[in-house]
Amino acid sequence: MFDPTVFDHLKVVLEGAIYDLDLGEHFEIVDRSDLVDLAKLSRIYSICLAKGGIEAVIELATDAEGWSGEILEDGAPYPCELFVQFYFKVKDADRDLPGIPFRLNQIWKPYKPKIEQHVAFLYGSKETEFYNHINLIFPDGVDESFIPDIPRFIGLILETLTALESFAA
Repeated sequence: MFDPTVFDHLKVVLEGAIYDLDLGEHFEIVDRSDLVDLAKLSRIYSICLAKGGIEAVIELATDAEGWSGEILEDGAPYPCELFVQFYFKVKDADRDLPGIPFRLNQIWKPYKPKIEQHVAFLYGSKETEFYNHINLIFPDGVDESFIPDIPRFIGLILETLTALESFAA
């Protein structure tokens, strides 16, 4: 009989929790993908939410070692990697960019993610528009013990979307 992997369990619960909240019209689901890379023997599930001109991408990933080790039941723990990314245009780069990591640290304090902020602009454009791409990287990975925390985790994503609206153009 097929025994679902940690990745399968997390993906199903995460996706279900997001779609349950989507019924409440808190955000819009704009993209979803569930990929199996046969060259690298990896799996990636991502879902993209949008609210107020800001997109949040939640990505769950496992690699060949985790996927095969769990299927072969060698007894070792194989947590999945979890990432959250936010994309939006910034109103005033000089004023807003320094405050964004501070605000994110306030919201995400319980999880202590590494926060990376990448800013880009279109060179030669008459209008100076800055595009912000924020990565939240959770270094410890997640396993099935994370499942009860998923509603809180999604709540923090929604709180972040709301908080970033004040910075978005």
